[in-house]
Amino acid sequence: MYERTTSQGTASIPTWETLHEWLREQAQGLIQKVLEAEVTELLGRARYQRRAEVDAFPGYRNGYGKPRKLTTPLGTVTLRRPRVRGLEE
Repeated sequence: MYERTTSQGTASIPTWETLHEWLREQAQGLIQKVLEAEVTELLGRARYQRRAEVDAFPGYRNGYGKPRKLTTPLGTVTLRRPRVRGLEE
């Protein structure tokens, strides 16, 4: 059977390797979104949003920590953990 190629010369028929890589990227994106949502819920406000009230929950985002590796059944993914400062807990 002939393999189709794109104009760049790469195969256009998905292989197990490309599918596996795509799934790993999707899992990494999902976990990253969950980490961001957890910080948003903890602070009670979205990213770049200021505290609305004087009695609002203290704390603020402070970038990201060192990239961490997480091993999943799909392979190892690299995550950026959001940092939060100014919390009492």
